[in-house]
Amino acid sequence: RKLTKVSSKRHTMTMMMMVTPALLSRPIACKLVARVISSSSASHHHQFGTAPQSQCSRKPAARLNSGSGEPAPPAAAAAAGFGIARQIHHLRQHARRPSSSGGGTEDTRKDENGTLVDPQSDGDRAADESEAVVEEIGGDTTCRPSVNDEGLEVEEEKQQQQQQQQQQQQPFFPWRHESTETARLLEKDDFSGMPNNFRARFVRRLVACRELNMTALDAIPIPFYARGWEEELAGNFQAAFGLALEELLSSMFRGTVEVTKDDRGTISIDSSVRNDDDGDSQGNENNAEYLNRMLDKNLIAKYQTLNPDNLHLKLSIRPIEATLEHIFAVPLLSREIVEKKPNLRGGYQRIEQAFADKKSYATVKEMTYDLAREVGEDDAYTRTVIADATIECSEFFQVRDARDGVVVRGMEDGQEAEGVVHNVRFEVVTEKSDDGMGRKVGSWKIIDIDDLLEGNVFH
Repeated sequence: RKLTKVSSKRHTMTMMMMVTPALLSRPIACKLVARVISSSSASHHHQFGTAPQSQCSRKPAARLNSGSGEPAPPAAAAAAGFGIARQIHHLRQHARRPSSSGGGTEDTRKDENGTLVDPQSDGDRAADESEAVVEEIGGDTTCRPSVNDEGLEVEEEKQQQQQQQQQQQQPFFPWRHESTETARLLEKDDFSGMPNNFRARFVRRLVACRELNMTALDAIPIPFYARGWEEELAGNFQAAFGLALEELLSSMFRGTVEVTKDDRGTISIDSSVRNDDDGDSQGNENNAEYLNRMLDKNLIAKYQTLNPDNLHLKLSIRPIEATLEHIFAVPLLSREIVEKKPNLRGGYQRIEQAFADKKSYATVKEMTYDLAREVGEDDAYTRTVIADATIECSEFFQVRDARDGVVVRGMEDGQEAEGVVHNVRFEVVTEKSDDGMGRKVGSWKIIDIDDLLEGNVFH
């Protein structure tokens, strides 16, 4: 019987040593294991070494000595990781489980005289002694697994909700302050919805050049070289971006903040400095009309729906150089036509998707004719040219919370302006000229900045 009890307790020790020592602080674990093991067999002495430093306890290492007074081996290292609460529960369940002989439990048995007794099992003694250890060291529960998991989850959810509320309350200004191009441009994606390969991009460029009254020779790209028309167009885009940004900032703060522009073309604004008057209402109306001619209304709405009283914007930007990245034409459609006939939105996207699925030119041809019939003869000669340009700028950008003055985005005061790149997307509508020679080109308009509207695609 003694051998059986010793073997059972050694099996318990083996299971204890398989658990990672991360649940108990070392002093609790060492004392608990010493009591449990010492209760297994008083005739057998096990020597324990210093338990490893627990991740959740920084107390000095405690040495447990056996009856012989010699330092203990590392067997307690693994045993120290066994959770006190789980071990107590396991021992009690093991001690009080129903007897296999039927009727009664192992806690109720007869002595030699036939009298019913209720002796403590070895598991109960170990559990009681382990509880005494906790009381003896002052009830240290630093890393005991007795924390209510549901309570922790509720607390974490509350913290996440508070963080989300704080983020929603923080002032937001839609602006990208990065030194590299957007991921879309790095992948040479022009949001045309058509194949993204060299041949397809060249065909789109060729059609766009014809819409702008240029020759096919002008459309041939030359590596590391920009043709004259490309440089001129990119330069116009750079100037238009500066003018539109100046008007956009002025309209956003309703004329109550001064927007300045120096001789070098640097546009500056500090919304923490307000004008005394509320601005000229007639001037604001004129600026709004001018702004609508330069920017698409969807892009303007992104900025004018902000509450300027919640933030202090400090922005200083000087456009330096612009580069034409992509250009393509959209036959038959314009943004105005799609607004009048919303069912045409995404028409070319659907045609391209049908070809990708079926690989049938007959299907593409039929869908194109259907689209032309829906557009109608009056608008059959309307086309749209869309271009992407990257504009390198020297920029200082900062957004402060107007309530406490804390910087929530951007740079700190005193920092030098940084080099950034903005992706600006333009479009222009072309029509058939009155003399039938060439195309009549309208005015370019900014439809997206840094993919804030994901290209503001309508076709």
